[in-house]
Amino acid sequence: MSEKTNRAFLYGESVFTTMRMTDSQVKNWPEHFERLRKGAEFLYGPFPEEDWGLKLKHRLELQLEQEKGDRILRLALYLDQEQRSLALSPQHISSLKIHLKSEPLMPESGLPSLKLRSCAAPVRPNWWPAYLKCGQYLESILARKIFLKPGDDDLLFLAHDDVVSETTVANVFVVKNNILYTSPIGPQVLEGVMRSKILEIGANYFSGVQETASSYEQLLRADVVFVTNSVHGLQLVKSFDDHDLKISDEWIATLSRLREKVLA
Repeated sequence: MSEKTNRAFLYGESVFTTMRMTDSQVKNWPEHFERLRKGAEFLYGPFPEEDWGLKLKHRLELQLEQEKGDRILRLALYLDQEQRSLALSPQHISSLKIHLKSEPLMPESGLPSLKLRSCAAPVRPNWWPAYLKCGQYLESILARKIFLKPGDDDLLFLAHDDVVSETTVANVFVVKNNILYTSPIGPQVLEGVMRSKILEIGANYFSGVQETASSYEQLLRADVVFVTNSVHGLQLVKSFDDHDLKISDEWIATLSRLREKVLA
């Protein structure tokens, strides 16, 4: 069923993850599955089957086995369209539908770079789990329509007091004096799979790693800023709101090596 006609995707009643496949291998599949599993349990559970997680994993892997080559894969779980809304009663794992969207992964040369436009972040309740990646993207779509200008690549969401949260599709990292900073996960910051990889190996590239929020002004004074997601790995930020960032060749070389590492 098309995402354009399914209410689960239109109204946020689905959980999904977007993955990179290279040489017919899904990158970081265990981490993506665990986030899907937790999201499904939160949105649709509890499930009465003790081994529901294994059953779900088996069904998903059967779908993924049909894909080959270099692809971008969006894997989503949702309830039957006829249910019209999230069920309040316990569901069997067989009730969950699977939607797999696949498209070619286009070759990239060099370190990808972005121009970002800032705007206020959509506000989520404080009980919103950081791992929950659901299908309701209306707020992001409308924000892009209103705030993006010609030449912009994505939005930079700012929470209260101009604290940086994330972009519409990526986590944000800031480097100053060779210390790597990124906002703590929470309702406004997704627990990204690539974010976790960067934090894990960051000590090999930076003097220190801190999960500390940054302000918009701190971004403008940073040595380098980059964003991460599972499709592109790492992308350099070259400007915010028409403020060009001066980035040394040394940092470009370092981030290129880091990108190769996390995408390997």
